Amino acid sequence: MSQIQSFSRNNCALLAVLCGKYAENRTPAARSGLEAKRPRPAYPFPELSSAGRLEVHTLFNPTPEQFLEAQRVVQPNFLYIQGQQLEDEKEIGSLVWGDADVSDPQAFSTLISPPFPTIVYLEVPIGEKLAQAVHSKGIPYVIYWRNSFSSYAASHFRHALMSAIQSSVSHTWDAFQLAHASFRLYCVRNNHVQSVKLGPRLLGDAPKINISPPETEMVDEEGSSEVTPAIKIYDEEINMKLLLCGVPCTLDPCLLGSLEDGLNALLNIEV
Repeated sequence: MSQIQSFSRNNCALLAVLCGKYAENRTPAARSGLEAKRPRPAYPFPELSSAGRLEVHTLFNPTPEQFLEAQRVVQPNFLYIQGQQLEDEKEIGSLVWGDADVSDPQAFSTLISPPFPTIVYLEVPIGEKLAQAVHSKGIPYVIYWRNSFSSYAASHFRHALMSAIQSSVSHTWDAFQLAHASFRLYCVRNNHVQSVKLGPRLLGDAPKINISPPETEMVDEEGSSEVTPAIKIYDEEINMKLLLCGVPCTLDPCLLGSLEDGLNALLNIEV
C-alpha cells in the first residue's frame, strides 16, 4: 500500500518506508473506514504526517520495484527507513518488506537510486554496516543506530528530528544535534542514562563555517602605524536573555551537556 502525492519542491520531501503487518496501525490512513476497526497502538506514537516544510510520502511493505518507482516519482530529500514494527510495540525489528528480507547492506544500498537524498535515516537495530554501505554511495548524511533500541526511545528521537526539519530551514548536522540532545534529555528524565551511549549516530561531515576577515583600518598612535580590525558591535543583535526552567534536580554532566549541545544547535539553526 502506498500514499504518494505531488508536492512543491520548495519544501523537504520525506519518503517513509514502513514494514511489518502492524505498520499501518500507526498512520492516519489506517484509521478510516474499515481500517478503523484495527487496534490502536497502546503507546501514543507521533504520527508521520505533512506539516510545515515537511511533505510526507509513505510506503508500506513495498516490493523493490515499488520502492524504486516511489523514489523516481517523489525524488525525496529525506529517506526514512524503519524496521519491522512488532506486535508488542516495544522494539523495532529487522528490515523485512512483506516476505522479502532486504537487510543485507550491499543489496539494500543498490535499491537507493539517484538523484540521491541528502539524508537517509535507518531506524533499524545494529545498522552500522547498513549505514556505511548507504553512505559509501555518496549520500551526504546517514543516521543509524549501532545497537538494539526501544521503539519508544526511537519515536522520541524521530519526532524531535522531524520537528526540527519541518519548522526551520536547518542544516542536517544541526537538526541531528538538536534531536540528539532531546533524546539524551528524554533518557535522563526516564532514568535511562546508559541508553545515551547506545543512541543514534550520524555519518557525515560537520558544516564548515567560513568567516570573512574583518575590515581593517590604519590607526596612528605615537607616530607609528598599525593595522587593527574595524570591529562594529550592534548591541541589539548580540544582547540576549535566556531563561531555562525545570524541576529541581542534580545538574549532572549528561544533563548539562545535552542542554549545551541542544542550545548550540538551536542557535545555529535560528541565526
